[in-house]
Amino acid sequence: MSFFKDVSLKSAGSDLIGFLRTSGNHSPWLFLAACVPTAIIIYTFYIDTLQKGKPPPREIIYVESWPATRTIEESKAAIAERQKLKDEMIAREKEAYKAFGRAVGMDVDRIEREALAERAAQKAAPEKQDAGAVK
Repeated sequence: MSFFKDVSLKSAGSDLIGFLRTSGNHSPWLFLAACVPTAIIIYTFYIDTLQKGKPPPREIIYVESWPATRTIEESKAAIAERQKLKDEMIAREKEAYKAFGRAVGMDVDRIEREALAERAAQKAAPEKQDAGAVK
């Protein structure tokens, strides 16, 4: 487990200098060509960790506020207007789903009739139970 107990930076440096001083088929340029890309890769990893370590900027959310003099009628009108927009959006969404269903070959009208009949049956079932419960 103690792999690094035999490692010494001083002896490694002296071995490297001794190797570079010997004459042979090696070239210092080849050594630089091997070391420079490695150093660049390590440096880019370092820069990348600095950038990813920063927290994202805060998201600012603006909340709609109303004046203190707003009346209940104005509030109810704003609520009704917003509900009308929501209902229109839901209607558009339903039409889009129907168009998609028709495009893939489904009988959308039959499915809608069955759903309406099922809802009517569910609505009528509690009424029958309530009528039978009265003594």
